Amino acid sequence: MNAAQCRVLVADDEASIVSFVRKALTDEGYVVCTASGGHDAVELATREQPHLALLDLMMPDMSGLDALKLIREASPSTRVMIITAFATAETAVEAMKQGALDYIIKPFSLEEIKLQVRRALAEIELSRENYALKEELERTRPERPIIGESAALKKALEMVEKLAPDAATVLIVGETGTGKELVARALHRKGTARRKGGPFLAVNCGALSESLLERELFGHEKGAFTSADSCREGLLEAVGEGTLFLDEIAEMSPNLQVKLLRVLDGNEYMRVGGTRPLKCHARFIAATNKELGSLVKEGKFRQDLYYRLNVVTVTLPPLRDRERDVHLLADCFLERSSRAHGRTGLTFAPAARDALSAYQWPGNIRELENVIERVTMLAKGPVVEAADLMLESTGKAENLMLEAWCSLPHSEARDIFERFYIAKVLKSCGGNITRTAERIGIDRKNLEDKIKKHGLKPTG
Repeated sequence: MNAAQCRVLVADDEASIVSFVRKALTDEGYVVCTASGGHDAVELATREQPHLALLDLMMPDMSGLDALKLIREASPSTRVMIITAFATAETAVEAMKQGALDYIIKPFSLEEIKLQVRRALAEIELSRENYALKEELERTRPERPIIGESAALKKALEMVEKLAPDAATVLIVGETGTGKELVARALHRKGTARRKGGPFLAVNCGALSESLLERELFGHEKGAFTSADSCREGLLEAVGEGTLFLDEIAEMSPNLQVKLLRVLDGNEYMRVGGTRPLKCHARFIAATNKELGSLVKEGKFRQDLYYRLNVVTVTLPPLRDRERDVHLLADCFLERSSRAHGRTGLTFAPAARDALSAYQWPGNIRELENVIERVTMLAKGPVVEAADLMLESTGKAENLMLEAWCSLPHSEARDIFERFYIAKVLKSCGGNITRTAERIGIDRKNLEDKIKKHGLKPTG
């Protein structure tokens, strides 16, 4: 965003201040509109939707803080800075609580006002770029198909087709690794044009502490806590009219359960440290691998929130109940993993297929995918044998892998491990050779030789 695209509103009852600031900012190339009071400022902001508004704290018809509240309601994307000759700690804190980006103390010099506005617009642009990047990454993210022909899965997918165009909250239940996020994405992707035009944002409620999860969801105002040196929007704001996926909802703390219930009931929330309610237009999809009804009875989950989330439930079957789908998934994962690791042409021996069918898959689809990735890297030949899968009911795959390696000549075992090790580190580094070499502790040329030797595929 260049200067000519930046719209700045200046509101002050002192004509000399307005003239001074207007000239300074116009010289910088900004598009400037001015107001002599709070009411005019709110009207201009509603019509012009400026990127930044500079509001005098003490105006005769309306205070700068009151104007700030009304402007943020009329133009949520407009950021505000307060101009004041009476700066105190209390004034600053109150301004930040109301959503001000910063404040400017009178009297100020020409260079000072230019610098302050330049910094503010740079911060606004950075925030816009970050959000645009999130949206672009989400939009271009390749969708993984939901694979399967079993009756239990078809029943769940029929529910998805029926529910997708609706805005109702959906609860997805199923064991870990059954594909709950894939189903949530399908609900979003098959929704109305308005809904799927927004982003799909996901958060794992069990992966963050209560305070971090609260800030991630609701955002925070500048000064809300010690390290809050700027205002930050949360997922509820960033998602717009898109879909917010709350994974592992059973792990949410009682305090956050109350706040989420308020959002679901009233479509309003406040940032951490904020005093102004913001509107939420998102669709909510929650998921859990636990029985929420039982947790309600045990007093570990709010009953009212459970009823609010459980408007419609999609139940995903475990992989052990989808026997006919195991081979479809295994073939898909083998083809994908073989291509990624440069081992195309791998196939399953009949005994390996029998082993895949007989195994109970406690980790479900996620476990199957990990097993196939491992066997892709470790299989000795083009045909994957049952022993290569290392599927023992005891679950001691690591021990079996070591035993298998111990039966090989030293050079062959070393090569298998080296390939496995480099492939894993390379993947964790996003395929970047330089970062992988640094992580492993060898020079880039040496790593390139090993990558070529083992037929791996880096990205750069």
